[in-house]
Amino acid sequence: MRNKSIIALGLSSMLLVPAYAANNSAENDTGLYAGVGYGLIDASGEDDFEKDNDAFNFYLGSQLNQNVSLEAGYINFGTYGNSNLETEIDGYTLGVNLGLPVNDFISLYVKGGQLWWDAQLTSVVGNGSTNGNEFFYGAGISFALSQGLDLNINYIRFDVNFENDEVGALANINSLDSEIDYAGVSVQYTF
Repeated sequence: MRNKSIIALGLSSMLLVPAYAANNSAENDTGLYAGVGYGLIDASGEDDFEKDNDAFNFYLGSQLNQNVSLEAGYINFGTYGNSNLETEIDGYTLGVNLGLPVNDFISLYVKGGQLWWDAQLTSVVGNGSTNGNEFFYGAGISFALSQGLDLNINYIRFDVNFENDEVGALANINSLDSEIDYAGVSVQYTF
C-alpha cells in the first residue's frame, strides 16, 4: 500500500515537468546541492521480518560535471523486525552518482558507495548494539521542477551484515543479516 503511494506521488509529479519545461533550462552542470528525502524500507533476511517502516534521509553533494557527482548523507531506517528481534539502524553514506540526461529536464542515474551504520538490537534474549560498514547501490530518475530544484525518485539496496560475536547477548541468534530495500522520493536544491 505504501509503495503504491510513493509510485503515485512520483507519477503525478511527472505532470509538473512538461508545464515547466517550456520556460526553463536544465539543472546546472556543476555546483553544490542539498536534499531531503522520505521513503519506505522493506527489510528481509534469513528470518522473516514483519515490520516494514518509513525512512528518511538528507544529503549534501557536489556536482562535478553533467554526469558525475559526489554525495554524503545521513539515513535513518527506523525500526523493523519480528516478534523475536527488532533492529533500529541509522548511518552515514558517502558515494558517487553517475547520471545520464534524457533531455533538458529528466535524468537517469545510478549510485553506489559506502554506508557506515549503527544498530540498536532488542530481542527476547537481551539487548545489544553493533555497527559496521557495507557497500550500497541503486538507481533513480531526476525531474527538474524549476531552476535548481529537482524531484528524485530512487531505489537503493543496503546490505547490513552483522557479526554475531559483536552483539553480546544476541550472539546465539543464527542470522541478523538484512537486505534493506529503500524506495524513496527526495527534493533537491542546487545552489
